[in-house]
Amino acid sequence: MRWYSGEIAEAVGFSKVKGAVFVVYIEGKDDKSQQITSCIDSEEVSSKLGSDSFVAIKVEAGSVPHQQFSEFYKETPVPSIYFIGRNGSPIKIITEASSPDNLSKELDNILVKAGIKPISLTEENNASESGIKSEQSPNKPDNVVCENGVCKIQNDPKPSAETPSTSNGDQANSSNEDKLERAKKLLEMKRLEKERQEEENEKLKELERRKLGQEVQKLKKWQEDQELKQLKDEREKEKRLEKEARDRVLAQIAQDKAERAAKFQPAASSTPTNNIPQPSTNKSDPNTTKLQFKLPDGSSKTQDFPSTDKLLSVVNFVTTNFNLSKNKFTLSTTFPRRQFTETDHTQTLTELQLTPNAVILVLPLNHGTVSTNAGPGGFGGFIWTLLAPIFGIFKLIKAFLGFGGDTHVSGDQPSTSGSTLSGRRVNETSNVRANQVIQVRSKYDLENRIKSAGSKLVVIDFFAVWCGPCKMIAPELERMAKDFHNVVFLKVDVDESHDIAGYYRISAMPTFIFLKNREEVSRVQGADTQALRSAVHRYR
Repeated sequence: MRWYSGEIAEAVGFSKVKGAVFVVYIEGKDDKSQQITSCIDSEEVSSKLGSDSFVAIKVEAGSVPHQQFSEFYKETPVPSIYFIGRNGSPIKIITEASSPDNLSKELDNILVKAGIKPISLTEENNASESGIKSEQSPNKPDNVVCENGVCKIQNDPKPSAETPSTSNGDQANSSNEDKLERAKKLLEMKRLEKERQEEENEKLKELERRKLGQEVQKLKKWQEDQELKQLKDEREKEKRLEKEARDRVLAQIAQDKAERAAKFQPAASSTPTNNIPQPSTNKSDPNTTKLQFKLPDGSSKTQDFPSTDKLLSVVNFVTTNFNLSKNKFTLSTTFPRRQFTETDHTQTLTELQLTPNAVILVLPLNHGTVSTNAGPGGFGGFIWTLLAPIFGIFKLIKAFLGFGGDTHVSGDQPSTSGSTLSGRRVNETSNVRANQVIQVRSKYDLENRIKSAGSKLVVIDFFAVWCGPCKMIAPELERMAKDFHNVVFLKVDVDESHDIAGYYRISAMPTFIFLKNREEVSRVQGADTQALRSAVHRYR
């Protein structure tokens, strides 16, 4: 079997020029490959594959041409024979050949599918011989004999005429020379025509090879674009899933907060109001606002007001019923967090968005600062009131001389015994002492503090302003911060830092997260002092 000796790209171009079927035989080293090879090498099959109807090329399995061919036709079996039409799609793929006769019949069927009329071996030989005779017939001299593709001039052994005249002999010699010249010119023309045809074929092969290379580059570029598009889609999907998970956590936190508010609302409304007369107002009346007042000692009172009343009437009510001077307390709401000032006294309850109901925190003021003590504080509170200005002057002197900065410890004052308001803002500086609880308000700040802690144990307290157990455990957390100097204590307000609470999946307050080398090692929920101290002793 004579196979095409060029590259695959050249064979493809040559098959398109001839209008023939392109054949690729992928040969392996197993017995099945040897059987197919023997069928192809048979005279009947090889004569058909070697005809003008086919352009056949053989590649070895695992070779570079095989790899190039596999880029266009995926999962090529070994052994196999690919018969490819003019449009580039396989007409048939043969993986088994039991006998040369069966393979020869398959070749005839493939030619029929390709729109090429099958030609037998004898017809092809007769056609080639008739073509040779037709090319030799015009202008052939009488004394030129062509046999086996070679033309020779034969001298006539017999003289044309026995004439004594010398002029007739010269004329005969010149006639023979003219015939010889014409034969030489004919052969030269055929040689030039053949060379021209070969040059054109080479040009066509080069064009097909370049076109095939460009198509391969386009295919690779398309594959790269598809991979980039897939990566982009996966990244967008991950971001969308992360956002959905974060939204679910925030929605769960909001739902838990609403459930807790609904749970404590009836209990607060049922508390005695010290026989304060309340006007009977229908709860569904849009012109009425129900306000619940909460005091630092945990008690609460509920009162209905017309929605058109100004905040000043609410201030007067608190002054009258809670035995507080007008300038000795402040009113605020927890959600949304807002503290009312004297400029708000002239606005109505509707304008302040307190309708149809709201919870008002009544916080007493001491020296211009919101007091969160549960009671008056007794003799210790009186002593601290006298000494507070002296300590303030002493801190200013230390800061001026460079012995320390003006730091603000979050938590209770040394002389107060009640729980502190957890939402109070903390004035933090770079030289914060190690024996205190530090409040963080951003994820960036939290990451920096965890990173700077190194191998130390980090305890994060997730609290809320409205959480009673959070207020109960706050003094104990401050004492633990002073007892354990090698432990970093942080606290996060879940109402201020939704992103941090969502990241750590906080669903109840208070929740304490224990981190060691930036990894969570334990988690404690609730105001359980013993469990909290036990966990610190275990992981510090």
